[in-house]
Parts: sequence; structure tokens; C-alpha cells
Amino acid sequence: MKIKIFKDFIGDGFDTVNLENEINNFIKSKKVIDIKQSVIYDNEIGQGFITMTVLYENTKKIDNDYKLL
Repeated sequence: MKIKIFKDFIGDGFDTVNLENEINNFIKSKKVIDIKQSVIYDNEIGQGFITMTVLYENTKKIDNDYKLL
């Protein structure tokens, strides 16, 4: 299993479309196990971060995986 973390800046008028597209494009070819979201935001300054963590199964075969001894 592997983890891919997507992180983006949140400001006033933040648009999540680019982040959503990036995540959707990433998971199209992966066997996704779980997705978690974290948001840290400071209302006083109107800034923060959003983090999406994608846990997926590594399906790439290594040449030596099936080598007969």
C-alpha cells in the first residue's frame, strides 16, 4: 500500500475544483482503499490549508516478484 498526499492553500474565495480534479485524475488508475480530508483554517486571517490523503494499493509488478528459483 502507498499514500499520496494532496495539499492546497485555502484563502478567501477558495475554489476546490482544481484540487478535486487532481485527486480524481490520480485515483482513476489506482485501487483506492481510503480517502481522508483534513482542514486547518484561521478565520481571523482568512487562510489555511486543505489536505487530502489517499491510501491505495500498489499494483505495479516488480520483475522479480514471480521469478522461479
